[in-house]
Amino acid sequence: MKVDAIIVGQGLAGSLMAWQLLRGNLRVLVVDRDEAVTSSKVAAGLLTPLAGSRFNLSDEAMERLNYALNFYWELENDHGGQIFHHQKIARLFRNQKESQAWEDRLNKNPERFEEFHAPLGVLHDSIEATEGGFEMKRGGWLDVPQFLEMTRQHLLERISYAIGDVSAEEVSITDSGVKWKNIEASKIIFCEGWMGNQNRFFDWITMHPALGEILDLKIPALEEETRIINRGGWMIPKGDGVFRAGSTYQHDFDRIEPSSEGEAEAMQKIQSITSAPIEIIGRRAAVRPIIKRSQVFMGTHPEYSNVAFLNGLGSKGVMNGPWYASRLAQHLFTNAPLPPEADIRSNQI
Repeated sequence: MKVDAIIVGQGLAGSLMAWQLLRGNLRVLVVDRDEAVTSSKVAAGLLTPLAGSRFNLSDEAMERLNYALNFYWELENDHGGQIFHHQKIARLFRNQKESQAWEDRLNKNPERFEEFHAPLGVLHDSIEATEGGFEMKRGGWLDVPQFLEMTRQHLLERISYAIGDVSAEEVSITDSGVKWKNIEASKIIFCEGWMGNQNRFFDWITMHPALGEILDLKIPALEEETRIINRGGWMIPKGDGVFRAGSTYQHDFDRIEPSSEGEAEAMQKIQSITSAPIEIIGRRAAVRPIIKRSQVFMGTHPEYSNVAFLNGLGSKGVMNGPWYASRLAQHLFTNAPLPPEADIRSNQI
């Protein structure tokens, strides 16, 4: 069997990569271990245009945001079903420093931020908003499991999906590309998440994986709330007073499962948002792939140009991932340059 590309892993990165290659009429084979719990399947899928406590909005962020929103809209339009949920975000300031940072942004360049904010509006009495805040527009959340399933079904229809475990030791370099078992390909792209440096091609990349825990909560007092609420922690309304909430970052871990410590840390964040009675109805945990400065890194192996890497999408993956995957696809098959900040060949990792 011959394909243009083998993609190893069907998490967020691998799925985005698959769509970009399929859009270029290339034949792909996505090989995935089909694990029940992965970081992509657990991820909240948040998309927040104004990032961090300084509310940055660079020209690059604007380009990636617009690209991502168009990408998800086109998938929904072409394949049916909703995967991206446009929701306003009640961005509550944690302290006076954040409040001042936002005021400075608006005073310096009000036109740039005009389309991204609105007055905060009415909040439930139990919501902590003593420092104020605003409603962030053009945000929302991607139903990542639904997106992954949409991708898998599309790949199955094209006979482009296989359950399996690709060991780098089984991948051989050929004159025309690579070979794995009986599959010949022009390229192989490793999108393996937090285990991305555990193969012979990319074991030189330093990764700092972090265990993250997310809670499912029942908060009857907030059943009318339809906005995502963000104040250090975040709460995504699912309807009928149910919220998905979190999250935690634990770099030192020996088990990939929810813990009492993780639950306590996540609850501390949620209780800084609301004093309403909370019932925990679910817990989940997975490991995030984090590389240097939580930066996306991608590109080809320094010696083997047919062996590629896409990883480190992290918490901004829903917004940044589609754009980066498109750039890697163009680089691999049209020799277009990679964004310098993401190219593994030009960065010391």
